[in-house]
Amino acid sequence: MNKLNKNNFSQSQSKEKSYFKLSFLIIALYYLPYILLGKNSPLLILDNMDSNITWVKIFLESGNLFSNPYTKIDQVLNGIPNSSIYGMYDFSLIWFKACGIFWGYVINKFLMTLVGFTGMYYLLKKHFLPKDVYILIPFGVALTFAFLPFWSFTMSVCGLPLLLFAFLNLRNKTFHYTNWLIILLFPLYSSLILSGVFFMLIITLIFIYDAVKTRSFNFPLLSGIILMGCMYIISHFPLFYTFIYRSSVVSHRIEFQMLALSFLEASKKSFKLFTEGQFHAQSLHTFIIIPILLGCYLLYKSKSINRSYKFILIFILLTTMFYGFLDWSMIAQLNKKLMDVLPIQLQRIHFLHPMFWYILFAVSLFKISTSFNAGKKIVVILLLIQFLYVVGNHELLANRKGPSFNQFYAQKQFNKIKTFINKPQNSYRIISVGLHPAIAQFNGFYTLDGYFPSYPLDYKHEFRKIISPELDKSKKLKDYFDNWGSRCYAFSSETGLDFVDPKYRRIQQLDYNFDAFKNMGGEYIISRAEIDPGNNTKLKLVKTFAKYDSYWKIYLYEVL
Repeated sequence: MNKLNKNNFSQSQSKEKSYFKLSFLIIALYYLPYILLGKNSPLLILDNMDSNITWVKIFLESGNLFSNPYTKIDQVLNGIPNSSIYGMYDFSLIWFKACGIFWGYVINKFLMTLVGFTGMYYLLKKHFLPKDVYILIPFGVALTFAFLPFWSFTMSVCGLPLLLFAFLNLRNKTFHYTNWLIILLFPLYSSLILSGVFFMLIITLIFIYDAVKTRSFNFPLLSGIILMGCMYIISHFPLFYTFIYRSSVVSHRIEFQMLALSFLEASKKSFKLFTEGQFHAQSLHTFIIIPILLGCYLLYKSKSINRSYKFILIFILLTTMFYGFLDWSMIAQLNKKLMDVLPIQLQRIHFLHPMFWYILFAVSLFKISTSFNAGKKIVVILLLIQFLYVVGNHELLANRKGPSFNQFYAQKQFNKIKTFINKPQNSYRIISVGLHPAIAQFNGFYTLDGYFPSYPLDYKHEFRKIISPELDKSKKLKDYFDNWGSRCYAFSSETGLDFVDPKYRRIQQLDYNFDAFKNMGGEYIISRAEIDPGNNTKLKLVKTFAKYDSYWKIYLYEVL
């Protein structure tokens, strides 16, 4: 009998190794297009090339990596603190510094996929699925989860399964050093305000629940929570420093005006999150996972359903309602007051949802595999459909109609602009009309405009003087800037909020306060569209720059 068990165990291990090799091969193939296309890869623009990627470049080139968080970086908005551009120290910066911005981005994404796959696999195998589970289920679900279009380039979402695996091991009194290593490193490769704080809250509640139930403390679990908190303090030192030692500078965020929703609007917002997810933490669960979960729940409602399954489903439902109703008119003001005290967007608890959706997906597939004669075949079909759906949202496929990395940042074109102006870049300031300021910033230009999560309120008011006449023409733009304003852009009422459309419209009238522009050090305007010279006598078109390898045709104007 022992010999038979050993043979079965050996066969199981051999099969597992084969599946791992196949999975790693698939992951390599998934990233092959990045290697083949190189910088011609069409990357995500929204909250990525228009901001995060450029922030890293500005931050690294400033030389202020470990300086005081209030040390100014002069390249943008006439000087803003380090912490306004990049509020944490993380391992992702190593790859950007060592390999350059594009390849640093690709390497980070590749590591995210590896961590997402291995973390989800071991989490499912050890804590949510039985040992005799159909092996394709943990591998298939883990691989599908790993290929989700995770936003940004840190482990904030994709690394959560591995982190949960480590904490549940501690909860079960498994003290292998790898658990401590995972907890030690995760805060150095993730965001506290996106997912870390909410994960720690969940684990703390589990610790309290266990303490009440068993009437004893699980000190290893508590130690893991404390270690994680300490590491977040280290990795987010700029954030904690600016929170504790508040300067006299007031952030523009104080003027945020959240739209108060009616009960119906809040309900719709919650329902949309439940059925579709959210852009920054996509789980792509709409068409396959939700029907499977509902079907399994109805099928097994009279039978025993795993308690953790129920808790996870209840957590998703409650936090989904929380997401929508936090902006309900009855409590919106309370939410704003909380944000004034603790600047964390509580709605971001939804960043935990992708991990939980795929745990439920795996458990449901296990139920299916053991409930029908053709259960395994059904599982294969469902997994394949979901896998193909997720792969179909590959970053390079989803953004294939947009500009590539090279085309977006247009380095050759902007080098020609820099050469034509022929002055030190720090001796003049520019603004961009009709395109993201991140492009000029990426190319070393000093800009009065930009996109940042926090910057001085005084600067917002000063910059507003420039664009005030254009804002008065458009209520949409006025509300967008006055009630939010993180995009401190040189808005034009004629181009609106479109910063990518390659159709080059002619701007008839650009009503800026050019005196205010010059008082702030502004000299040039880079525009995606030609500005009618007859209606704009304070502007002189000095040169037009053809596309070269760029997505844009750039008109360079000097302000007279």
